[in-house]
Amino acid sequence: MEQRDTEERNRAYRFGDYRLVPSRQLLLRGDRPVRVGSRALELLRLLVEHPGRLLSKAELIACAWPNTHVHEDNLKVNIAALRRALGDTGPELPIIATVPGRGYRFVATVQVEHALPSVAPAAAASGRDGSLPALPALPAIAGRQDDIARIAEMLAWRRFLTIVGPAGVGKTTVAVAAARQAAACHPDGACFVDFAAIGDSHLVTAAIAAATGSAGTQKDVLGGIIERLQGRMLLIFDNCEHVLDAASVAADQIRCALPDIAILATSREAFRSRAETVYRLSPLSCPAADEAVDRDRAMDFAAVALFVARAGEAAGFVMDDTNATAVAAICRRLDGIPLAIELAAPRLRHGDPATLLQLLEGSVEPLSYGPAQAPLRHQTLLATLDWSYRLLSEDEAAVLRLLSVFAGIFTLEDAVGVAEGLAHPAEAVAACIESLAGKSLLSAHFAEGAMQYRLLDATRSYAAGRLRGAGEMRPACAAHARFLLDLFERAEAEWHWRVRADWTAIYGHHANDLRRALDWAFGEDGDPALGIRLTACALPLWDELSSVDESSRYLRRALQSPALEASAAMVRMKLATAHAWRLSYTERFEPAAEAAWLESLRLAELAGDIDYRLRAQWGLAMLWCYGGRHRQALASLRRFEALREEAGDRAAAPAGERLRVITEFYLGDVSGAHQALRQLARHHEHADQRARIARFQIDSQVGIQTSLGFVAWISGHPREAAAAAQAALEAASGHGVSQANVLVLSVIPIAWWSGRIDAVEQHVAALAANVSRRDIAIWVPSVRFYGGLIRMARGDATAIEEVQGVLAARRTSGFLIRLPSSLTVLAEAALDLGAVDVARESLGAALEIMERSEERWCQPDLLRVQGLLQRREGDMAGAERALRAAMTMAAASGARFFELRAALALAEGWAADGRADDAGALLAPVLARFDARDDIADLVAARHLLDPLRAAPQQEARGALAEARRARPRLPVTSRRVAAPPG
Repeated sequence: MEQRDTEERNRAYRFGDYRLVPSRQLLLRGDRPVRVGSRALELLRLLVEHPGRLLSKAELIACAWPNTHVHEDNLKVNIAALRRALGDTGPELPIIATVPGRGYRFVATVQVEHALPSVAPAAAASGRDGSLPALPALPAIAGRQDDIARIAEMLAWRRFLTIVGPAGVGKTTVAVAAARQAAACHPDGACFVDFAAIGDSHLVTAAIAAATGSAGTQKDVLGGIIERLQGRMLLIFDNCEHVLDAASVAADQIRCALPDIAILATSREAFRSRAETVYRLSPLSCPAADEAVDRDRAMDFAAVALFVARAGEAAGFVMDDTNATAVAAICRRLDGIPLAIELAAPRLRHGDPATLLQLLEGSVEPLSYGPAQAPLRHQTLLATLDWSYRLLSEDEAAVLRLLSVFAGIFTLEDAVGVAEGLAHPAEAVAACIESLAGKSLLSAHFAEGAMQYRLLDATRSYAAGRLRGAGEMRPACAAHARFLLDLFERAEAEWHWRVRADWTAIYGHHANDLRRALDWAFGEDGDPALGIRLTACALPLWDELSSVDESSRYLRRALQSPALEASAAMVRMKLATAHAWRLSYTERFEPAAEAAWLESLRLAELAGDIDYRLRAQWGLAMLWCYGGRHRQALASLRRFEALREEAGDRAAAPAGERLRVITEFYLGDVSGAHQALRQLARHHEHADQRARIARFQIDSQVGIQTSLGFVAWISGHPREAAAAAQAALEAASGHGVSQANVLVLSVIPIAWWSGRIDAVEQHVAALAANVSRRDIAIWVPSVRFYGGLIRMARGDATAIEEVQGVLAARRTSGFLIRLPSSLTVLAEAALDLGAVDVARESLGAALEIMERSEERWCQPDLLRVQGLLQRREGDMAGAERALRAAMTMAAASGARFFELRAALALAEGWAADGRADDAGALLAPVLARFDARDDIADLVAARHLLDPLRAAPQQEARGALAEARRARPRLPVTSRRVAAPPG
């Protein structure tokens, strides 16, 4: 008998990696103790002693709680704790099987062995050796080092700390890592209590008891826990959001009885206890949407680093510069949520990052498969959201579903505005939003004087699915669209009086919601009539934000909708005007644009709307300038001015004046235009900020400074020109169309005429990026034109054909503004490269177009290049006549820059022919009219030529001529072939 008792005491049970020694109350995994409560250990002993047999609930309760009446929920809690300790939570073959309604069965293979002669002390099993054996294992952690260090530091002096954050953000991982790092502060160990395993608040104390191995009575479970938790320990309460009240009570009682005990909790919602310190855990960092990233830069962001690590482990993925942008976009789409990233990364086994990104744009369904060893609530992203959703009240769930219609950031006022359209009381909605933010289902931050909210993308996708499943999608989307219609009708009214910066700040952040509402309205289950009205109201916003492509896309859908015919006359007028603008900004000059402007004018006259009549007259004038029909443009501007005066509309005056002045400049009045633009710039130095881009497609100050820069250069005031162009560029910052306008109409030509080819190249690159990013088609030919000129300036004759093609396309389309100047530039560039035939052909075309359009401002320069061509061909007398005529015409019009260039060309010829005195006498008075501080390339070349000529033996004169030619840029002059608003 004694021998049998000894054998039983020395008996051990092995199953898988585990070994149970009942006599020593010890469970080992390998040679390391596993933390298990005493009740759970008794249950395990009974199960392994009867492998394969169904043990009833009554048998198990009698074993673990002898002579005590307990509820069977205590059994469930301890079985759950036992399974967690054994890693028995996945869908694979279990260790302990549940037989619903009856009991449990131990189904793993069990081997009976003799116990080891010596094992780790019991203290180790209880976690009191400081090694924290009871804490869950951790995966490799990315991007949380600062959070972990901060929390570990706080645990030294904060006795009740809660890590709060949305589902899947990594609260548990950070909590366990911080506990390990802070082990020295808790020499009596740590205890991990996972409340996810229980469904009812009344089981909180039972769960704590099971985790700590306490042996309290049924009536005083908490007393047993307190008795067990002596010393400086750390309790980790994980997943508290569904049992907040009960967990808070337990935490307060434990802390009150045991002040040396520290509690670290994780929850999607704070406890709101006075003793609690809340640490909000944010998602991992991601690159911004507008940031260009290569591999090295992308890896600076924690979300990308985690994705790359997990994708490498699961799919052998290696990120490089070609796919870094797509990976960054994936992490941004997943809001930097670690769980979502962990679930998404293995999908690269079935495609590349671009393919995965495309899948994720539609929904979070690709994240439906997670690691089997993860807790059930983390095996899919949907499961984590289901967990949170089930904890909501009916009203909270309804508001969460409704909020999924918002595309991004929204305010309480926005949410109430949409909800009221569905008869939800404002007070109830406000309360629900506050509660949802507290539960980490809404991200909230204070900005721009108001609290702003946002659903994480995965949460929004989930809530939208719930909205659809509840049959609420159409009414919710309709309420959202009607709210935006009311909003943008108000915005349109305020547009006339509110300062532009304020107006854009108030309404600009609704652009994403506008896009979502219009996609719904013009979709299969939408409301196209509502979409048409919303499109018309949204036009000012798109213009202010320079959203050319987006505006064109929705405008096209509105105009093609069968519902347009039944729309109000004012709506059709606004859409017609916007359509005319879009046609005026296409890459090719559209003849249909004139008909569109005339239709816009007709509708405005029928409606009696003076504002839109002004817009149409201005638009027609601009269009006729495009086509080289400058006399017609002036006639339209006279009608514009008469109408403006009749209406007393002072805000429209700068746009009309500037366009009139620049049109007169094109007709040849350089000096008058320069003086008028100077006066305009002074008068509108502090322009009325209510004068909108949306009205005439250009900011008044930007337009005036752009025109002044170009005209001042031709007038021979290079420093004034450069300053005006730079001022225009700075004022246009942030508005893509305006920036492109300034670059093409002023900044790039001035850089070219300055002889700074590298600066031209930089500006053209900026223009190209702007054009590509914002789909500003009108500027595409300008990019190609200047790109070709740069290559020609560097000796690449193959670029001639490209530049010819660009200008030929402009001529064919009728887009004639500044085309004579552009052809003159091509002629000189071709001549410099020895392509005499191309130069002759280009000058002939330039002269023909100049005569037709009366665009005389650049005629002196055309005559100068004509003289250079004649000199190349040996016609010295003809060359001198052409250059003298160029000087005379330039002086008469006030184009001193062209006068300088013609004089320099003529003086170079005379100096080469031995007429040094004549050359000096010709050049000196022209140079005297320029400021000595001006140092542009042509002035430098003229000074190099003139200085030696003043004392000049012939040989020195020839040397001066050679030096002057070296000082000039290879292509000394260009104009611009610009398809753009004239100034």
